[in-house]
Amino acid sequence: MNKLMEPVETGTNSTERASEQATELRGILMALGRNLLSVDDLTLDLPIRQLRICLVLSAHSGSMSEISREVGISLSAMTQVADRLERAGLVERVFQGTDRRVRHLQLTERGRQLMRGHQETQLARMANLLERLTKSQAREALDALKVLVQASQPNRQEATD
Repeated sequence: MNKLMEPVETGTNSTERASEQATELRGILMALGRNLLSVDDLTLDLPIRQLRICLVLSAHSGSMSEISREVGISLSAMTQVADRLERAGLVERVFQGTDRRVRHLQLTERGRQLMRGHQETQLARMANLLERLTKSQAREALDALKVLVQASQPNRQEATD
């Protein structure tokens, strides 16, 4: 078993145990990410902010302020990133409706192709990974990840025992 995948010895203190488990979880997620990323995926050449914006835009277009809020960056930083993406031919600014002051950001055909290829590569690698597991292992892994996603929600209500 890979050293990153070995269980962490738990201490007696719950804070210490949580810290050790957080370290273990970080290692697992990093290893999983490395194993699922393709070296021939062209999106790996994009800086993280540009990739995050393209991922949001692959789901929906939006005004610069909407996208900046969703990605969690300032409007001025959003403008700079959008300028770079536009120069790269991945996004375009289009007028939305009758208000010519409001422009929406959307992926170009090239941007859509890049993001579609990224998604297809990811899905193929994930399917390959899941095929290596038994049905019950795959179900347990997916269920465990769902629990982590639910627990990570900012407005998660604590369960009462």
